[in-house]
Amino acid sequence: MKKTIAGLLFLFLSAQAAPSHEIRAMTGLIFSKYLFSGEIDSLNRQQKLGSGIGVGWAFDLSPNMKLEVDALFNTKGAKTELQYAPGKTILGIYKNTSLAFPILCKYRLRKTASPYAALGPEFVFILSHYLTFPESGDTFNVADVTKKLVLAFNILLGYELPIGKWGLFAEIRYNRCLSNFFIDPEATVKCEAINFLLGGVYYL
Repeated sequence: MKKTIAGLLFLFLSAQAAPSHEIRAMTGLIFSKYLFSGEIDSLNRQQKLGSGIGVGWAFDLSPNMKLEVDALFNTKGAKTELQYAPGKTILGIYKNTSLAFPILCKYRLRKTASPYAALGPEFVFILSHYLTFPESGDTFNVADVTKKLVLAFNILLGYELPIGKWGLFAEIRYNRCLSNFFIDPEATVKCEAINFLLGGVYYL
């Protein structure tokens, strides 16, 4: 765990120290839900609205390829209906906050206004995790049974419009956890999200 964190920090600091070609800032909405294992698949899963904000650095790999490293603060979660008696359920809302570091390989069709696509892994550090029951007002801290670090994967499509030294972009990201969200290995829970991001670019 310590070696993983140290490696990520080294990569993040190296990205800042390297001669970057772009500095990116972004914010947007996140629609997320939890994917439960077969043992608890009877739960009614619903998407929960969250948000994200972050910055990124991008570097040229070739005329049309870039490597992008982002740092994103996200709020995600899920709505579920938990069964507490035969035929009776209660709404439960999971909410987590995280600091995520996506590493993306991005391809642009051209240097001018252009669509682009990217994919790559993401390292997610879970900062907090709660389960709330709105009907009763009870809130439970489930951080102790939640992993501190999970691995995810991103696939995204976007469009970038350069305006001199600045630029604007809009993109949609599909994000999927690859590892179990909870520590307990008997019940697998993963997070899936669709991110809609808007942002600006400064070209160095």
